[in-house]
Amino acid sequence: MFYCHFILSRNLLNDVRHRPPVLYDYSTAKQKTDTTKDKTNNGSAYPTNDVLKFDEHVLANIRETYNGARSFTQWSPNETPHGDIGQFRTIPLHATVDRRPIIVRKQLMKDKKNLAAGGKLLGCAITGGIFISDLELLDLKKIYTPTCNVCFQFSNQEDMDNFLPNVGYEAGKQSTPTKCFEGEATAYEKFASWQKGDRRFKGYGYQWQVDCTLPNGIQELTCREISRMQGEIDLLDDLQKIYFKTKLEMDGWFRWPGYDDDVESLARRFGIHTEWPWTALMSHDDDRSAIANGLSMSWNDMNSKFVPSSHHEMSLAHVEGPGYDQNEYSGHLSLKSMTSDKLSKGGIHPRFASNLFHLIRNAPGTTHIVAVVDGQAQRSYKELLALLNTNISELFKVYENRVFGNAGKLDDQDLIPISSMNLMNSNSSQSSMTLLELLRLRNIKIHMVPIITPSLVFEKTVCSGQYSFAIYLAARYSADYQVIMYVDGDTAMIESNNERTLNEILYDRFFGRKSSKCAGHRMRLIEQYVKPEYNNNESVLQCTQSLALDKRKWQYALKNCNLKEGHIVARTDSVYAFNVHHPDTLPDYLPEGVKDCISRVGWNRDKAALDNGTIDEYAPGYFLGEDEFVQLHLRDRERKTECACFMNNE
Repeated sequence: MFYCHFILSRNLLNDVRHRPPVLYDYSTAKQKTDTTKDKTNNGSAYPTNDVLKFDEHVLANIRETYNGARSFTQWSPNETPHGDIGQFRTIPLHATVDRRPIIVRKQLMKDKKNLAAGGKLLGCAITGGIFISDLELLDLKKIYTPTCNVCFQFSNQEDMDNFLPNVGYEAGKQSTPTKCFEGEATAYEKFASWQKGDRRFKGYGYQWQVDCTLPNGIQELTCREISRMQGEIDLLDDLQKIYFKTKLEMDGWFRWPGYDDDVESLARRFGIHTEWPWTALMSHDDDRSAIANGLSMSWNDMNSKFVPSSHHEMSLAHVEGPGYDQNEYSGHLSLKSMTSDKLSKGGIHPRFASNLFHLIRNAPGTTHIVAVVDGQAQRSYKELLALLNTNISELFKVYENRVFGNAGKLDDQDLIPISSMNLMNSNSSQSSMTLLELLRLRNIKIHMVPIITPSLVFEKTVCSGQYSFAIYLAARYSADYQVIMYVDGDTAMIESNNERTLNEILYDRFFGRKSSKCAGHRMRLIEQYVKPEYNNNESVLQCTQSLALDKRKWQYALKNCNLKEGHIVARTDSVYAFNVHHPDTLPDYLPEGVKDCISRVGWNRDKAALDNGTIDEYAPGYFLGEDEFVQLHLRDRERKTECACFMNNE
């Protein structure tokens, strides 16, 4: 785990106007890692197997970000310095090579001269997240066009001059020769205005995103080639460093140093400069030409790698997180210390096993991605590994035998219907099968992903960093699957009949003959409050059984417990960001026939239309129907008295 101490470099001069920019540099942060390492898997602290994978590529990115990324604020060139430029604290978050198919399609569609050569010479695309504090002091109406560059630092002037001569520019008066190449940049801040207007989040910062695409037609500026050069840098005498940098400019209201409430009435323009070493953003596969070659031309393009031929062939991932454990420390909310709390399960949700139970039943052959904050990654991994090695008779009690009792049919059976939870299996002997062995039989993989979450970001952002993860998830992993679901860790996916798996339902929705041709869908969500005395796997499973297999209770819950927006699922060739309840896309760059179906009228109207059956009048095809599958939210807080487990039994 990492402990990051934010050191604000300040030159306490009397003349504020000549104060150097405040710098946040990860290389100055003190770090502490767990030294208890498993010596298997070549000494890795996160040994993997055919079921469980810990994403060490991402962990390496996190370490490189802590070691070499930096961010600072600076007055814009024509602005008169006034107030404390250091009041806005900025921190670099995850950056990655952008592997979203929709970004590849956008680049190709804008490439009128075919400089990209069909994808072979596609300019590199990168996206980076940046935390900026004090959102309420930013003027969101004055956000200027951002800039982005990829820069190469050389050991001598001659080698720099010979690298792509007549292209790029020399980066100012550097201490070492550096050539930079400017890309096309865009900034993304979907929820900033909403958050700024909510008094609950006063004093919070926000996670901004900058997308960047380099020019097409130059082999050395493809992601594949840049990462190759970075990988060989220790063998080269000419190239010393490759890095990605961005600049965001906006207007803000500034305080004088030492005054919390004395804010000037005139907003002033300033810049946020952020830089990542290339090693902080290299992915597991930076060859974006392969994505370009597999793009779908239409919603049902069977020649595309992103359009499966059947639900059996469809690659589906379901994602939860980032998960974490928290407490109050020194008077404020904090990420819980794993050193102090030896019993904490870190980022593994208490509902993990009971909700995985249903995915084992109704989503065979899929991948479950579990995102956890990096400061609890080691504990989360160990807890997950222990859980996978637990006997399913211990985890699921009576349901182990009822639902998974016939081990001989588990590997070749599609749906294990929820009605099997009602069966009374005459074979009452306990199974010796572990959860890992059951997942192996059902061909389900677990993929744990650590997410960079510095302490200030955890404490001063909504949902502790979830907004930047929504884009990172799409940018990093969209090219690896055909459909991705993003759900809460305390929700179970419950199919509405005994015929189709989630795989088949989603295939029919996205790619089948009766497809709605939507880029993404929102699920129907119903809530059940789980009282503390029922907070165990067996009771939670019994709650699901009692509700889902009683038609009267189920219909009552559908009508009365539809209390909040459901989560989302999207086809990966069309998604831009998995924004929690919004599968956002870029409508101008969709495959032929695919539509942006998102409802934009607000939750109150959505709920009314869902309840009275008129939802398709203004959001055709967007919501998954109750006759497909429902997201059952098994929460630990009560929102409505009658929406609770075993309510009608007490």
